[in-house]
Amino acid sequence: MIRRQAILHQNHRAAGPARVRFGVSAILIASAMLACQPALTRADGSGDSLWSWADGAAGNRQFYLGGIVGADFATLDKFPDAPATVPNQSIFTAGGTAGVRFLRESGGLRLEFEGRGRDQVVETTVADFGSLTMRATDGWSAMVNIWRDFTIFEKLGVYGGGGIGSGGYRSTISGTGLGSLVSANDPVTNFAWQAGGGVFYEISPRATIDLGYRFFSISESTAGGEFLTIPFDYPTNFAASELLLQVRIYEPFRRWRQ
Repeated sequence: MIRRQAILHQNHRAAGPARVRFGVSAILIASAMLACQPALTRADGSGDSLWSWADGAAGNRQFYLGGIVGADFATLDKFPDAPATVPNQSIFTAGGTAGVRFLRESGGLRLEFEGRGRDQVVETTVADFGSLTMRATDGWSAMVNIWRDFTIFEKLGVYGGGGIGSGGYRSTISGTGLGSLVSANDPVTNFAWQAGGGVFYEISPRATIDLGYRFFSISESTAGGEFLTIPFDYPTNFAASELLLQVRIYEPFRRWRQ
């Protein structure tokens, strides 16, 4: 009888805290930058940086930086009529954004670049003859997103949108016993997309916090491995449902331009 169980190896335990520290640091840095900024109201929100300027009746444009932390419920190698190699494993994700918000009467339109990293996913199949472990490590994505903000109350609103870009990870296979006859260690990169929405709250005229859901996917790729030193190819893909917390700081360099 073959049984499948997820094994978090020592390198996974070591990588997790490092990514947590990175994500928390991004939020703390954003908060510190906010504390250093003088108050800004939308009334005086005329552009004061290279990225923000008055736009007449159309509204204002504001440059922003943001930090993201959250959880992915990741699925590795899901194909039709077959069980996933790793189904819905919870992993950590963190990253940052840089973009421009176009203020409108009903909220705003945000165009941004987003970069994120993801913790590894791993699954081990154990049998009497040995074990076989499959991993996706060094996960990353670089996306261009567009989001539409809708203000419901004075400081509270909802948003929706999505983005396209590229993403990748390192697909590895290792094992014990007869499983050691199979090996792979191949980086894959392919088209990625995401879509989602959430709620946001304006902490101040210069900062916003939001909580949202996204579905993220990297298209199917082909990775290479070896069986008894004989090369072979195998398909691999990655998808995740994500719960993300983000803090955005608008015009973060305003203080240094005064």
